[in-house]
Amino acid sequence: MRILYALNDLQALSRSQIQHMFDLGSKRNANRILSGIREYAHTKRIGEDVYYLNKKGAEMVGGEATIRRNSPLEHIVMRNDIYIFYHYPADWKAEAKTRWKEGGKEYSIVSDARFTYRGKMCFLEVDITQKMVENKRKIERYAYLFRFIQRQQLGEPVLLFYTVSAVKKRQIEAVAKEYGVPCECLLKV
Repeated sequence: MRILYALNDLQALSRSQIQHMFDLGSKRNANRILSGIREYAHTKRIGEDVYYLNKKGAEMVGGEATIRRNSPLEHIVMRNDIYIFYHYPADWKAEAKTRWKEGGKEYSIVSDARFTYRGKMCFLEVDITQKMVENKRKIERYAYLFRFIQRQQLGEPVLLFYTVSAVKKRQIEAVAKEYGVPCECLLKV
């Protein structure tokens, strides 16, 4: 039942993520337990099985089945890698919209996730197929947001990028440095 609640909160999880989060031990034991939720969840193979709630599963936990056949499951699973990596932040917010006003104008940015870790405000961007020009545009927008946060003394922000390409990782780090944005770029292996 706890697995269903996690799927409701995080939208989709891979078998290995579920195995890790719920300390299911061996792959055989994890598969045994996961076979018990098959009537409440759909699966899709993306390197390994990825689980997400079906209508019956969502009703069981009082949620909504938010994943559709064309939903970006790989993106969601990568986002949840970071949730696990940073030890399940209590204030984790997926698809978080941040708004601020400066010079009489209103600005906003949507992060793949936002959370606090060791006193720092973390803004996550997951990059699988994003063009570098779009990443640069986002980093520029984060530069404005981070300067605003620092001027308002709201905390120390950091931009986290999670990408699948070593070349992109170097490019993202260079652009972040150019704009003066504190950035940690993680590479999915």
